[in-house]
Amino acid sequence: MGTRQLYGCDFEVYGKVQRVFFRKYTASKAKELGLHGWCKNTSEGTVKGQMEGTQQELHEMKYWLLNKGSPKSRIDGVNFSDMRPIQTYGFKSFEIRK
Repeated sequence: MGTRQLYGCDFEVYGKVQRVFFRKYTASKAKELGLHGWCKNTSEGTVKGQMEGTQQELHEMKYWLLNKGSPKSRIDGVNFSDMRPIQTYGFKSFEIRK
């Protein structure tokens, strides 16, 4: 059995994504999928982050960020960077940054 190819991807979520537990739900979903990375609120009212995992895991998280979010959030759009191959995880787990 070969090693899994890992990828990294940056994201920024626009809409009503602050003060609605968006980061908490994002971290929970990322951990459920086995992703590593982080997310944080920005001064512009968005949530930014980085995620690392397999293509499948990243695709599932992208779908969640675009279509689900936290129960009280309103997602107006998400920007994703291109997925870039990485050799190993750069983060120990998925965390919320201040």
